[in-house]
Amino acid sequence: MPTLINLCEEPDFCLRFVNGGPMADRAVDSVRALSLAATAGGSLGDVRDALVVIGDFWASGRTSVHEGVEPLLRELSRQRAAGLAVVVGQHGAQSVPVLIRSSAVRLGVPLLTTTKELHDWHELIPRLREYRYRQAEWHADQLTALLNRLPDRLADPHTATDADTDADADSMQRIADWLAAAVDAEVVVSDPLRGVLAAAPDVLTRQPPRTAFPRTRTESLPLSAAGSGAVLAVTPRRPLDDGRTELLGHAARALGLIDRTRMRDQLAETRREVQLSVLQLLMVGEEVAAQRVLAGLAPGLLATESVRVHVIDCAREDREVALRQAEDALAGRALLARCPVFNHLIVVDPLQTDEDAPGGVWHTLEAVVAALPGHSMGGSRVYALSSVADAYTQAAGTLVTARRTVGRVALAEQRADLLDVLPPATARRWAGTLLRPLLTLPAGQREQLVRTLELGLEFPHTAVGRLLGIHRNTVTHRISKGFGLLGLERGQVLDRVVVSTALQVVVKYGHDAHSADPAADFTAMVSAPEVRAWADSFLEPLRADRRDLLRTLRVWLENDTHTGRTAAALDLAPVTVRSHLRAAAPLIQRDLPVGPDETEALDGNGNEHEQALSGVRPLAFALHAGTGRPCLPAA
Repeated sequence: MPTLINLCEEPDFCLRFVNGGPMADRAVDSVRALSLAATAGGSLGDVRDALVVIGDFWASGRTSVHEGVEPLLRELSRQRAAGLAVVVGQHGAQSVPVLIRSSAVRLGVPLLTTTKELHDWHELIPRLREYRYRQAEWHADQLTALLNRLPDRLADPHTATDADTDADADSMQRIADWLAAAVDAEVVVSDPLRGVLAAAPDVLTRQPPRTAFPRTRTESLPLSAAGSGAVLAVTPRRPLDDGRTELLGHAARALGLIDRTRMRDQLAETRREVQLSVLQLLMVGEEVAAQRVLAGLAPGLLATESVRVHVIDCAREDREVALRQAEDALAGRALLARCPVFNHLIVVDPLQTDEDAPGGVWHTLEAVVAALPGHSMGGSRVYALSSVADAYTQAAGTLVTARRTVGRVALAEQRADLLDVLPPATARRWAGTLLRPLLTLPAGQREQLVRTLELGLEFPHTAVGRLLGIHRNTVTHRISKGFGLLGLERGQVLDRVVVSTALQVVVKYGHDAHSADPAADFTAMVSAPEVRAWADSFLEPLRADRRDLLRTLRVWLENDTHTGRTAAALDLAPVTVRSHLRAAAPLIQRDLPVGPDETEALDGNGNEHEQALSGVRPLAFALHAGTGRPCLPAA
């Protein structure tokens, strides 16, 4: 709705204020053009929010004018009319009798003059309707402009990305710029703790805004975000009409929505960082510390003895989409964290509900993965809470199977594992003897080296560093120290395979006293009927291939996984060796390092291959148990 000052700014109306500057923002709903005589006798009618124009008040002399206008002003004041405009020959206070001016001030009626004749005003009244239509169109355009400045993710929270904090700040600034232009004002969005969040013009971010322009005041509107003291302050250069005042409210609500969304996202991101810290504590076996850290965020979530770990591989897709969908689906029933190394999500399921129930964690995540093309998920067996690192290794290794299944999910139970078939007593004795230099270290140092070796023999050192929250050089140093104590070569693949297996045995079965003949124990362990049966089953798909893949794999392991040396030993081309490796990997459902850098993949000195050892370890033991080659170091 237009105001008195809006009409004064329209040249066609020829209006000027005599008094009423502070009331210049009075809304004008209509215009009534009357003669003074027509107002006599109480025939004025409804004039609320109307601008009344009178044109012949000089006709009866000054006394009659005062007697006629005084009742009119009282009625206009009573009905709260927008104002009174009198037709004059020229603008200026001297054109209106002082008695009328003083009465208007006393009764609080804005007084204006117009140089348009009364008959002209009858023709101008339709123009007011046109002006109101233009105002309505302008207001609609401004609301559209405001909506266009809102971030897209307010419509769909699942489109959020890591760049949303910057996007929210940009949206706030765009709204401030728009509002400053729309209402011709200085605009500042600020918070007592966070300072200036947005300002227009830009200079206001560097210097405080002025208190107010002459004849205006600063409007302050809270953004109303829970826990936020953010305020929208607007200092207009002229009084605001109802339409522009309404825009302030819309802008404050939009800014509040953005600020509330940003605060919610910051809180969610803080929660995710805590969950990653908890995961890192679990990865190094600090389950008590992990429970303590998580207690304030999710009381009782880790009050369990057994867990499963699930790993969702997002491949080349946007991990944030999967993260938010998994968070919504899990609703706090499991620990969910971004993998700090790969484009994975890691879920620690505390097994607090029936696993086979439709709403169990595994089935919930299965539905999430099914809805996300290109994603896959591997799940571990049940492990103790203190063995999350082993569960993670197993779940990550199961991804190989998951990627090749129709549903793109796989649990470790779906295939037998070497540790399941080793005779526990013999395995404990052999592993305890092999690892004795490590296991006899002081407790703190022992746990540190064992945990680092466990992961460092499965994943690249950079990855392990991020998982454990330490530098990759620290990982390399600890692994080198561990191998030095054991008297084995970190750069030899088969040495790494044996140490990795011994560590897994100790974690799963514990260890016995020192053995007098570890080589004999090793031979007895890998010669057990259960182990031979497992090896035959593992190698059966390879035997069926006419390319003699078994021979290629044996020689490849004996040549420390170097393609060139393997090719020379077999009198084959390197490309043929790589072809055999690629053919073998899906048959044994394991990852094998078959890329161009595979010669450096497992020697610990180059670019280590993700999940490489987890595929090589069972292959090496199966070949040794089933064919006698390659020879594995027993101690």
